[in-house]
Amino acid sequence: MSLISIFITLILYSMSIICFSNHRHHRQHLQIYWNSSNRLFHSSEYLTVYLGDLLDFICPFYDDEQLNSHIEYNTLYLVNENDYYHCNTTNYIPLIKCNKPFDTQRLIYTLSVSNYLPYPHLPEFQDGHYYYFISTSSGQFDGLDQRFDGLCYTQNMKLTLHVQKYSRHAYDQRRKSSKLILAKRSNFTLISSTKRPFSFASRNSPLFYLLLVLCLLTKSKI
Repeated sequence: MSLISIFITLILYSMSIICFSNHRHHRQHLQIYWNSSNRLFHSSEYLTVYLGDLLDFICPFYDDEQLNSHIEYNTLYLVNENDYYHCNTTNYIPLIKCNKPFDTQRLIYTLSVSNYLPYPHLPEFQDGHYYYFISTSSGQFDGLDQRFDGLCYTQNMKLTLHVQKYSRHAYDQRRKSSKLILAKRSNFTLISSTKRPFSFASRNSPLFYLLLVLCLLTKSKI
């Protein structure tokens, strides 16, 4: 291959990266402050997430100046729909126990919304399904392992996740409405997204050049 051919190929490859840079999967990483004062629990709405997203459930934490304030202890469970509405966690394995509110290392449970999970007590998340999280702890340290009612009943401390499969249209809609969601639910924080490059046919195939030409023509009309 001549130097000119190599040079042209490099230029075309660079241009293809620019053209297809917006065809990527954006994984959302949310933080959910798992405490009863979160305004999220004052609503009956569900949270829509997408396969590939990550969720951090952050336990209550306090500094030394808050020793005289109300200290909350709770346990996070994933339950079925019936037990969600009846605030019952009997026979469920805790996802995390929030029992160290003054630790410098904050207790966080990170959940990967994936259709394959190597953990026996977690389900494989499926597109279109709902998943239910609650805490039946009393809020006090001695009520950390309470298995019924508790904060789920007294403070509506429960969360429904609606899992959907990622699509470009869904991402565009979510991006447009993200500011509204953040303003409405101040305890949801959108962290930087990781990006997965869009892949296509070999750069040496005619399809590659055809796609590149179509991409450039499209961009020239915008």
